[in-house]
Amino acid sequence: MRHTVLYALIIVSCITCTTKVTTENSILDVFPNNATLVFKINDFESLKDELTTNEVLQNLKSLEPFKKIANEIQPLEFLADQSKGVIAISPVDSVNIAYTYISNDSLSFKNWEGLTNKSVETHSYHNLNITKYQIDESLLYSSFVENYWVTCSSEKLLQQLIDAIDSPKINSSLKKFYTVSNKEKVLNIWFDIEQGERLINLILTPDQSISNFASSISLDVTLNDTEILLNGVTETNIETNHFLNLFNTTNPIQNKTATLIPSEAHYYKSFGFDDFKKFSKNKITTNYTTTILDSLLNTVEEIGLTEVGGEKILLLRTYGTATLLDYINDEKISTEEYSENEIWELKSNNELFKPLEPIIGATSFTYSSIIENTFLFSKTKSTLESLLTKYKSGDTFNKTSLYKTAENKLTSASSILTISNLKGTIEILEETVSKSLSNSFDKSNLNDYVFGSQFIADDGFYHSNFLIKKITEEDEQNTVTPVFNVQFNTDLAILPQFVTNHNNRKKEIIVQDQENNLYLISNSGKILWKKQLSGTIQGKIQQVDLYKNGKLQFAFTTNNEFLILDRNGNEVKPFAMKFSGGNLNPLAVFDYENKQNYRFVVTQNEKVFMYNSKGNIVKGFKYDSAEANILDAPKHFRIGQKDYLVFKLENGQLKITDRVGNTRVTVKDKFSFSDNDIKLYQNKFTFTSLDGNLFQIDTKEGISSNNLNLAKDHGIDATTRTLAIMNDNILQIRDKKIQLELGVYSKPTIFYLNDKIYVSVTDIQNQKIYLFDSQAVSIPNFPIYGNSVIDMADINNNKKAELVFKDQENTIQVLKIR
Repeated sequence: MRHTVLYALIIVSCITCTTKVTTENSILDVFPNNATLVFKINDFESLKDELTTNEVLQNLKSLEPFKKIANEIQPLEFLADQSKGVIAISPVDSVNIAYTYISNDSLSFKNWEGLTNKSVETHSYHNLNITKYQIDESLLYSSFVENYWVTCSSEKLLQQLIDAIDSPKINSSLKKFYTVSNKEKVLNIWFDIEQGERLINLILTPDQSISNFASSISLDVTLNDTEILLNGVTETNIETNHFLNLFNTTNPIQNKTATLIPSEAHYYKSFGFDDFKKFSKNKITTNYTTTILDSLLNTVEEIGLTEVGGEKILLLRTYGTATLLDYINDEKISTEEYSENEIWELKSNNELFKPLEPIIGATSFTYSSIIENTFLFSKTKSTLESLLTKYKSGDTFNKTSLYKTAENKLTSASSILTISNLKGTIEILEETVSKSLSNSFDKSNLNDYVFGSQFIADDGFYHSNFLIKKITEEDEQNTVTPVFNVQFNTDLAILPQFVTNHNNRKKEIIVQDQENNLYLISNSGKILWKKQLSGTIQGKIQQVDLYKNGKLQFAFTTNNEFLILDRNGNEVKPFAMKFSGGNLNPLAVFDYENKQNYRFVVTQNEKVFMYNSKGNIVKGFKYDSAEANILDAPKHFRIGQKDYLVFKLENGQLKITDRVGNTRVTVKDKFSFSDNDIKLYQNKFTFTSLDGNLFQIDTKEGISSNNLNLAKDHGIDATTRTLAIMNDNILQIRDKKIQLELGVYSKPTIFYLNDKIYVSVTDIQNQKIYLFDSQAVSIPNFPIYGNSVIDMADINNNKKAELVFKDQENTIQVLKIR
């Protein structure tokens, strides 16, 4: 809404003020009659210090339109020994603005004697002296008027002020501002909105008007290093069509629709009233028409607006749903059930939204649903599906750090509430205020700030609160928050894993059920597609860039097939290869030089099939038949400048070859391999045996063993520097051991995410998932409920960790860690 422009006025106010102020009401006698924007400075030195340390103002002061105002009042920086004063900003013609500075403090200049490029001229005007000061390129005009030192940037403006001194016209709102403004604050601001359109057009551009929002606003300013807080009063003229008059005689309500909208929304607007009939009646006085449909909305007490994925969402919270529900039943053309909620498609010509035009504009919506007593509307069905998914998983706007940071500074009930991040603020400014102002904020570096505004109706005026504050994460530290869950009709056959969406580099989830259906699920929990396969996928799904164009495909084997699918689930020819007899191991994918020159290795019993990116057998690879059945997918490791391909064989042999299949490391011993993978740890090939030994083989064929007395069902995982071992109920991470409660544990899994190491194990018997850091310290709020091994990723590239796992046999759960 247009009140968002007050953000600009707030910041302009603060950037502008490098001077000082007095408080006797007689000072109003020497105010210019066309003063539109007033800064009352109660403590100049304190304000100066706070301005220089405030990150918001320092960030914006070099951008237009803030730079324009700061440059205009820059000559005031030459003044010295100022304690209090007033700056009034006025338009002087169709192009220029000017300032007037009024103070009890005598006029003096910093280092006057040391200034080299200066001049002083004095002449008489109506029995008063006007002195012109020129310092470098700066001009100031000053006179001592009615016991006040008055300094202007325009001589014409100073002359007009002197001409009107015998018959001052004092704005009643400005007089009230002087009476009630908090003198304990370093700065107070008053803005004549009704008469300020000319000034706003000069400061910004004439592409928007805000003069019909309200009559005037008075604010007390609090400046801290990373926040600007403003609290005060906004007034309207009941005889005019001011926007705020829509809420005249209404009472504010608690804003609750934030509990329904998705967390990724960039902005949230809420409009509340205790009686919609009063709102409907007020439309007449603000030049909006009422319709017969207004009565349909009589039980509406809150209107919520947001935008997700470029699409607007409307929420109507009611204290009674019957009338509106009857109307929707008459206007719907189809009904579809989604996640235990009905979604209705409405007739394209329905006029339900006309009564809301003063708030939502001339827009309409095609799809609707309902959560408890709140109706939801969007233009597409998928947007409502995403909202319902997010709501059910608890991933809502009110739980974000953005919302909580603002919530701590605002009251719980409002007539109008807006909370947004920088992107949301830019969108609101461009749509309803000024493109030039939107562009300025777009150039700022306030991505980690929240912007909030609030108006609260109260007996003919409106309490007003504004904030620009750095987002704090404190309220969400050490928490585990649901993001979404997806329930399938059939139990799952493989563990869910994160994969990359090459369009936005964010993470999605891929999983297969026991009917061999493969699913791709978005990072909001929406099933993007389902594909029927002929068998169960073996091991993990790999992602490759076959065409070296940044677009990723899914590569894997089933029991008897080697498949590559594109992002839409379509087979990529010629990678739909069938193998008679089945019994394929998981697929191995090697990319020796990280140049997308892939080698796809399919192993079946003792056979080795190595394919290139075109689906042809690599002719130069010699190790196409092993000495015994191959137990698992072969591994590729690089040590120094050499490549090593490692095969575990059923006869206990460990085969280590080079790229072309020649033996690179001869291993004479045989081993009773456990079912754990071969790992590269400390630049040695590391694995365990069924009889509880840890073996390490170096590139010079040296073998070391350590009898750890591991149980047969033990598990290991390793990186080059971290080894994790799960043995019975003892988890060892490097040299530290943690004793967990008795249970049946999965293998440990090591994750490297956002420059941190995490280790996870799952107690499958007691359905608990544990998560530790590299120092074996438990992550707060763990263990959590779950019965499968997790996968872990930063799904939105925001330096936050998410987990995906099965929490039931047919349900996957995604959690966010803070």
